[in-house]
Amino acid sequence: QALQDGTDPDPYVKLYLLPDPQKTSKRKTKAARRTCNPTYNEMLVYERIPRGDLEQRVIHLRVLGDGSFWENTLLGETFIPLKRLVP
Repeated sequence: QALQDGTDPDPYVKLYLLPDPQKTSKRKTKAARRTCNPTYNEMLVYERIPRGDLEQRVIHLRVLGDGSFWENTLLGETFIPLKRLVP
């Protein structure tokens, strides 16, 4: 998805492990540069969370365009219930 000015965004991924009222589970990738087809090879790790707890959580994954002065553009988002994933 190109930005409103027609240029390709600098996309990055931000995710949370919900529920997370204090937002301590936030993980973020580095921004890819000027692309609508980014590839990320970063491992985002959550440690010390019991498996039974993980199965009750939902990943909130957002793809944002890195903007200037804290003005990031939401490019897309999804919610992934971990109980649906096969280990």
